Amino acid sequence: MIVLARTLFASLLLICQAVAQPALAQIDSQPPEIGPPIPFDLPPTNTIMLENGLKVTFIPWGMTPTAQIIVSVRAGNIDDGAETWLADTTVAVMEEGSAGRTRSQTATRFADMGGSLFTRVTHIHSTFATYILSESAPEALNLLADAVRRPNFSARSLPRVRQNLTHYLSSTRASPDAQALEAFLAHLYPEGHPYHSAYPTDEQINGYTIADMRRFYRANFGAQRTHIYISGRFDQAEMERAVRDNFGDWAMGPFDDAPQAIPAPGPIVHLIDRPGSPQSTVRLIYPVSPIDGKMARALEVFDNSVGAFVSTRNRELGYSYSPATYINWTRGGGYWTYADDINTPMTAQALFDVFALLDWQRGNSWDTSGTKQWMANIFVMTTASTDGLLGQIMLRDTHDLPFDYLNSYVGDIMDVPDDSLAAMARMHIRNDRMTLVIVGDLAVIEADIRALPALEGVEFIVESDRD
Repeated sequence: MIVLARTLFASLLLICQAVAQPALAQIDSQPPEIGPPIPFDLPPTNTIMLENGLKVTFIPWGMTPTAQIIVSVRAGNIDDGAETWLADTTVAVMEEGSAGRTRSQTATRFADMGGSLFTRVTHIHSTFATYILSESAPEALNLLADAVRRPNFSARSLPRVRQNLTHYLSSTRASPDAQALEAFLAHLYPEGHPYHSAYPTDEQINGYTIADMRRFYRANFGAQRTHIYISGRFDQAEMERAVRDNFGDWAMGPFDDAPQAIPAPGPIVHLIDRPGSPQSTVRLIYPVSPIDGKMARALEVFDNSVGAFVSTRNRELGYSYSPATYINWTRGGGYWTYADDINTPMTAQALFDVFALLDWQRGNSWDTSGTKQWMANIFVMTTASTDGLLGQIMLRDTHDLPFDYLNSYVGDIMDVPDDSLAAMARMHIRNDRMTLVIVGDLAVIEADIRALPALEGVEFIVESDRD
């Protein structure tokens, strides 16, 4: 057992003092106060829907003669079922060639327009995108339509795709981050849910056939599950004609019948042994309400307040160098995470302090005006870039949020009452709801982790290969 450096009372006292009296208030030279939030107005956009259900959003934006086109299909890992990463494998093969052209031929065509083809698979989307000179936007849209609608699905490309994916997985799965991700997803989502497994086995990847990918494509790709975003400098009438010419005759395709992804509450502690590890990889997770829930904005303010405090404090005390907190929004739910890589001997003490902070937050209100002003200003600054603006618009559309979600965001954040953070924490950030995963040297940390007051009575799962 380690001797904890402070009693619970002393830790809470230090935390209260840190929240109520920031260190900056104790020095003579004060930094300038954060200014009032900058108003945000969504630039003029226009969304149309074709007869087949395909949506197109035009976003005139920027000064340079360039355009960004994203074809987003509502087909991702949530559609994998038990075939983990079938979506990733399918899109990787689609990128190998389309409309009879090879991958290199397609790349040359895009390069002639000053751009490239980018593909990405997320939990819920597959995107095909390019960033090109404005004069080439209609031609680029034609190439994207080929990639999305007319993939070659060539069997000759499959060995290379398999090799690339298995090589990536062999190096990724061994990392403590991947081990932690695999463990906590298995607790948050039941067996059989697409999110239950984070990574496929090599046998799964090598077992997927072109027939499997064609089946996944037929089941998930179609006009009514597709949204095209066109931003930059372009002729809207010309681009609308190009969209209709390239996508207007595409079949509606399947409905969106993906399952909900509401994470399950704990409590559970999952320890994974990594002998000799100098750091403990920690993931502390609490399920929360969805992004369209009443407490979503309070959770965002809570996340920024707690995250800033924990990050600063852990660095100053030498616990860790990369602490972070974040929110993952899912279909119908979400979860808040404290993620860290803590110096091994300090693991229990750092977690003791985090639990003490969260316990204090459940029963107290504090002034978050500075945090809210900072969040509002950061929101406006990040949406001033093309990528930031597109990301926010796509987030809004992904979760079917109101059209004015972005315009009202700054005001909604500033209107979050301070006492609502404690109410949100009491509802969601509770020890009886947590999932805690630690990957580290259990010979050094396990006994002290088990002694933490916050984990009293919680079920422990231990993975260890020690004799």
